Amino acid sequence: MAIRTVSFLLLFATLAFSPNRADAFLGKLFKKDSEATTTAAAETMQIVSAGSEELNAAVKAENSGNRGKARDLYKRVVKDHPNSEAAARAQFRIAQITEKDGNPTKAFDQYEKVIVNHRNSPDFNEAIARQYAIANALQSSDKKGFLGIGAPVQPSRLIEMYQQIGQAAPYSEYAPLSLIRIGDVQAKQGEKMTAIATLQKVVDTYPKTKYASDAQYKIFRLRGQSAEKSFSPVEDRAQLEAGLDFVNISPDDERSAKVKEDLADIENRSIEKLFAVGQSYEKYGKPSSAKVYYREVVKAVNSPLAAKAQKRLDAINQASGSATAGE
Repeated sequence: MAIRTVSFLLLFATLAFSPNRADAFLGKLFKKDSEATTTAAAETMQIVSAGSEELNAAVKAENSGNRGKARDLYKRVVKDHPNSEAAARAQFRIAQITEKDGNPTKAFDQYEKVIVNHRNSPDFNEAIARQYAIANALQSSDKKGFLGIGAPVQPSRLIEMYQQIGQAAPYSEYAPLSLIRIGDVQAKQGEKMTAIATLQKVVDTYPKTKYASDAQYKIFRLRGQSAEKSFSPVEDRAQLEAGLDFVNISPDDERSAKVKEDLADIENRSIEKLFAVGQSYEKYGKPSSAKVYYREVVKAVNSPLAAKAQKRLDAINQASGSATAGE
């Protein structure tokens, strides 16, 4: 240890009294850092410029109308320089060409490669936008096929597409928009309750936004589809609550006025169903059950059925009293 200390001191003294030697020693020391920095910068420049010539050749071929040759050249750039900016651009151009060629599902997958492998690409947001546009076009397609065969895309695959979009851009407008679209697909497949649950996620996750308003409005309409086909007043109550929720969260929405009008109709429809259920129970000899429903109708004082329900209650009570007296 002492020998090392003495050696270090001798070296320090030599350098101190020999400026030229000191400069040479320090120059070598800092030269290594400089060389490392230069090497890193060179590698970065190499990554940035890698594939640039091939990319330019591909762009030239595409601009000349030779999309087949251009696609092959773009693929070569992606294969030979996978981590370069040129590869990111080339992958995006592959997706665009595939979309132009009329292969939307394949184009969607090609855009997905941009999103997954090149998140820092300047084309990232546009890739998401194109995916959403493709999914919407497929959803709106009139080509349904027979038993799903020949349709442009199956509903399950369409849902997966929207899920991919939402997961790739969770903080963009495409996340709630994709959820709403998923709800539309599910509703179209007859899965109303599943669709309502999906739309409710939008309402809960994005409160006080236009997306929440649109989702709540769709819930209101879906509830109505079930209520109109049901003899149960419970379905009417569910739609009524959905409508009230819409009006409360979107008082200035242009659809609110129409929803309010519909709420009055729903209330009347619900009262009619309550009265009909009461009549049914009374017909089949269950007056006690009938009275439960008639009492609910009586509460709707503005309904013309309220007076009729009261008469039925009076008649049942009178009949019940007569029966008791007779016993």
